[in-house]
Amino acid sequence: MATALFCGDIAFDVALRVPRFPDPDQKTHAFEHLVSAGGVAANAAVACARQGVDAALLAVVGDDVFGAYATGHLAARGVDVTAVTTTPGMTALSVCTLAEDGEKRLVYTSSVSQYPPLERVRDAELGAVDWIHTSCLHPEGAAVLAERARTAGIPMSIDLEPLALAHGMDALAPALHGAAVVFLNEGTTAEIGDVHGFAARHRLKSVVRTGGVRGATLTYGSGEIAVAPPPVGRIIDTTGAGDCLAGVYIARALSGSDPRSALRAAVASATYACGHLGAQGGYPDRPTTDELLAATNARRQERDTDLGKPQP
Repeated sequence: MATALFCGDIAFDVALRVPRFPDPDQKTHAFEHLVSAGGVAANAAVACARQGVDAALLAVVGDDVFGAYATGHLAARGVDVTAVTTTPGMTALSVCTLAEDGEKRLVYTSSVSQYPPLERVRDAELGAVDWIHTSCLHPEGAAVLAERARTAGIPMSIDLEPLALAHGMDALAPALHGAAVVFLNEGTTAEIGDVHGFAARHRLKSVVRTGGVRGATLTYGSGEIAVAPPPVGRIIDTTGAGDCLAGVYIARALSGSDPRSALRAAVASATYACGHLGAQGGYPDRPTTDELLAATNARRQERDTDLGKPQP
C-alpha cells in the first residue's frame, strides 16, 4: 500500500460555537465545542488516512499535556506518529471561536511544534514513502526535504500559505522547484497574481487553487480543470478545509485517480467538512466521499437530461 509522509506542524485545537461574542469583561457559554489535534500537516495527514491511504507524520511536539494529547489523537485517527518526537517547550495552541452569524475569531500561539528541526528532516527515513507533503513556513527545512524528494524520485506537494510569502520567493524557490502540486488558498493566489507564470518559473507540475464556495481549480501547463463544490447545507466552520482538500487529493492520487477525479473527491470532502465544527471534526472517510461523488454525479446526469428535453 502507498504511504504519504506529511512534514510540518502539530497544534492542540479548541473550537467553540457561541451565540454571540461577549462584550469586554463579560463571558458567554459555548453551546458546542470540539477539542482535537490540528495544524496544517497534521490535518492533511488525517484527511489522507481517512481515505484509506497510509499517512505518516514527521513532526515535533512540546513536552506538555497538549503535545501528548495531540499525538494520541492523531494516532487514534489512523496517522502513523512514529516519527513524531518530543522536545522541551510548548506545543502550539489554537483557539477558534465561531458566532451564530458566521463570524470567526482565531488565536494561535507560536511554539516548538511548528516544524521539525533540520537534523530530523535530513535523517528522516524515506525508503517506503511514495509521496511527501509539507509547508513553506520553514523554507530551509522544506528545501532540504524537497531536495531529498527530488533525489529519491518521490512526488512532493506543498501547502503555500500567505504567511510563507513573507520569506520572499528567493527563499522559497529551492523548496518549490519541480513540485508535483502546490496548493494555494485565495489569499496566496491574490498575492501571486499570474499563476501560470508562477508555475512556469518554478517548473511546477501543477497548481491547485482553492476558491471557497467556488470549489477549486487545477492548473497544469497551459490547461485548467475547474471543479465546483457539491450542494451542501449550512456552512459551520471552514477551518482546515484546505488541509482536508490537500490530504484527500494526495490520497486519491496515490490510489490511482486521474487529476480531475482526485480534485472532485477533494472538493467534495472539503465541502462536507465545512458543515462540521473544528478542522478535523467533519473529515469524511472514503465511503462517505464516494457517496458524495455518486450523489453529485446523479444530479449532474439529471440536469444534463433535463437540458436535453424538448422545450414546450
